[in-house]
Amino acid sequence: MSLKILEHKKNPLMERDEVKAVFEHHGKPTPTRGQIMPSLESVLKADAERILIRKIFSEKGKGESLVTVHVYDKKEALPKMRMDILRKRVEKAKGKAEAKAPPAAEAKKEVKAEHKTGHPGK
Repeated sequence: MSLKILEHKKNPLMERDEVKAVFEHHGKPTPTRGQIMPSLESVLKADAERILIRKIFSEKGKGESLVTVHVYDKKEALPKMRMDILRKRVEKAKGKAEAKAPPAAEAKKEVKAEHKTGHPGK
């Protein structure tokens, strides 16, 4: 997986750089923000707290995604509304990960109980 910068514009009014890049992922599904972030950090030489991935777009059948990114000059320049949205997105992702884990553990317990008694649910 590699990242190529297509366009890099400075926006002094908003205190940010606006970047368009192509992320190659041949033979794999559209990457998540978490998979793209390390590449962005190294190529743009900025920490993740100042990088806001606005959009990831993949065309069907292509192993490339167009990524639109804003890199803020300082963390305080990031709009408060955006920070709230990012915080909610992270909490939602954590909640999904936690919700998936317990059902698997419960299923294992049911299988163990079934083996001991020979009857399901007893």
